[in-house]
Amino acid sequence: MDANKWTGIILAGGLSSRMGTNKALLELNGSAVLTHISNAIRPAVSRIVVATGSNEAIYNAQGDKDFECVKDVYPGKGPLAGLHAALSASRTDWNLVSACDMPLLQTSFFNGMKIIAEQYPTSSAIVPRVEERTHPLAGVYHKRVLPELEQCLMHDRLRVIRWLDEIGGHVVEINELEHAGIEHAALQLSNMNTPEEFENIRIRLQRSKFPSES
Repeated sequence: MDANKWTGIILAGGLSSRMGTNKALLELNGSAVLTHISNAIRPAVSRIVVATGSNEAIYNAQGDKDFECVKDVYPGKGPLAGLHAALSASRTDWNLVSACDMPLLQTSFFNGMKIIAEQYPTSSAIVPRVEERTHPLAGVYHKRVLPELEQCLMHDRLRVIRWLDEIGGHVVEINELEHAGIEHAALQLSNMNTPEEFENIRIRLQRSKFPSES
């Protein structure tokens, strides 16, 4: 699918309470985690929108970056609020989404998810499931989810997986991911919430089986 029909969304508004510092701005092999993710998603989209929540440091840095930042319309309501803000700012129907705690994601993941989306044109959300774990913040979202998403935020129904179930999100298993050209999906979807997990990510990036595409 044409990159001009796609927007990249990065959710970087979390409190990072377990990490103890802003995850998006952590340095990983010489670049910020946010930079790793934006470099991976950039070839697949025409524009990148970063939902910053209350992270003023990211919002203020957008002037010299290749992305645009948006603040939450419903502050303090977690990742669904960030997704709502970014989707509202998107100018395309189709959107590739990534949380800011998965810096091992490669361009091949985002291109593969676009291929899968072509097979499910009526699906409003398409997300991967690897090793029995669903990753709702690494996938494809159509702007038509916005009305239901806003209702959840207005009524404080903030559980992401529950909302995904309510809108009939399509979950993609490992065999379909591989068929779309997404290799080492479990490795790519590794996330980090603590300093120990960040260190594991750093080591995995150095030892990764796939070449860097950024």
